[in-house]
Amino acid sequence: MRSRAAVIAATLDLVRENGIAATTIEAVAERSGVAKTTIYRQWDAQPALVLDAIASTLREPADPDTGTLRQDLVVLLAGLAAALHRSPAAALMPALIEAAERDPAFAALHRHEATHRHRVVRDVITRGIDRRELPQDTDPDEVLDLLTGPVFYRRWVSTGAVDQHFTTRIVDVVLAGYESRRRTRN
Repeated sequence: MRSRAAVIAATLDLVRENGIAATTIEAVAERSGVAKTTIYRQWDAQPALVLDAIASTLREPADPDTGTLRQDLVVLLAGLAAALHRSPAAALMPALIEAAERDPAFAALHRHEATHRHRVVRDVITRGIDRRELPQDTDPDEVLDLLTGPVFYRRWVSTGAVDQHFTTRIVDVVLAGYESRRRTRN
């Protein structure tokens, strides 16, 4: 499996250096020293190879289950912010998003991976709904978007600090909005 590790490492390097479109099987073979035929035996096409390489850098967060929705979300959002700054996947995320915009194979695989990675957060939100910490008609995907959107925006657009104070404030603002919605309904 040394050849697999060499191919994955070469793929990640090439994506970081040149983007996904330039990370061809030929370029990976040249960089890794692994024959194209060996690469094609494990990955049928470039999107599968690139996504496998990127997936190797991603870690699904653990369910914090602190006993409260707020604290669970604070832990998870702080973990996301840290990962977007320190994990190897952080440098690859913009390239993957760009590739998903123009290539249906990457779009489908990106959606699949995102659904898998977001499972823990959705479970935490659903648990909060079940414990009546959020209104019963709350859409977990909407909460996920409201929480993570500001983190991604600040990381890649406004480039402000994405620290514990910022992520805690996001959680508090989102939860306050849902609490306000609940009060206006009653």
